[in-house]
Amino acid sequence: MDARLREGIGLFNDGHYFAAHEAWEDFFQRAEETHKPFIEALIQLAAAFRMRVDFGEVKGPVRATRQALIRLENYRPAYLGVKVTPLMEAVEQWAEASEKDRGAAPKLPKISVQRFGLF
Repeated sequence: MDARLREGIGLFNDGHYFAAHEAWEDFFQRAEETHKPFIEALIQLAAAFRMRVDFGEVKGPVRATRQALIRLENYRPAYLGVKVTPLMEAVEQWAEASEKDRGAAPKLPKISVQRFGLF
């Protein structure tokens, strides 16, 4: 796994969404074209959760996560060492819970990585 991708995942999972976004932007700039839509989806998730956590917005983040889910669909079950299917399921659950109760603060998804090439 690329070090910049790993760094972004660590930052994301620790709730540092802006810093994760920045790490992935650097990775995106140097990535092969085939990886870019996947990285864009991760960046979109980081931006969405930052809007939710830092600014309290709901509608925009939910819409952004749904757009990211569309991008991630082509990368199931895993891609670049990221467990995509569980991530998508967690993001969808978060979006649904956020829409049902805009005042609630559902648990934000984490990104899991593959260990030894297993799903």
